[in-house]
Amino acid sequence: SLSKKRATLQEKLPEIKKSLQLVQHLQQQQDSQQNTPISARFSLADTVYAKADLDVSAGVVNLWLGANVMLEYTYQEAIDLLQTKLLQAETDFKDVTHDLAFTRNQIITSEVTISRIYNWDVRRKRMKAELES
Repeated sequence: SLSKKRATLQEKLPEIKKSLQLVQHLQQQQDSQQNTPISARFSLADTVYAKADLDVSAGVVNLWLGANVMLEYTYQEAIDLLQTKLLQAETDFKDVTHDLAFTRNQIITSEVTISRIYNWDVRRKRMKAELES
């Protein structure tokens, strides 16, 4: 449904932005030619974290694409991919939000129309009863 899709996109957007910022930071470290490893903590599970030293001189990063798929990209390829995914996710989020608003307006219009028809029918029955008596 649209609500579930919107909720999923709301979760994905911050993750994509965070990943993009991280890869951009790694590329900046590589471009500045500081060959000192970066110490980082990453999530293994919901409450389990691990510490790692990242070698930025390698120039590659592994991205988790989902469905048990992880691929290795160069920093620039990863940035391009993440920017594309971010743009698509933002577009999809905007479209889903628009569709939800449209659907909400259609529901309200239908409810108002049903109320008007019901009220018209009540008035018609009253007038018919008054004419018969």
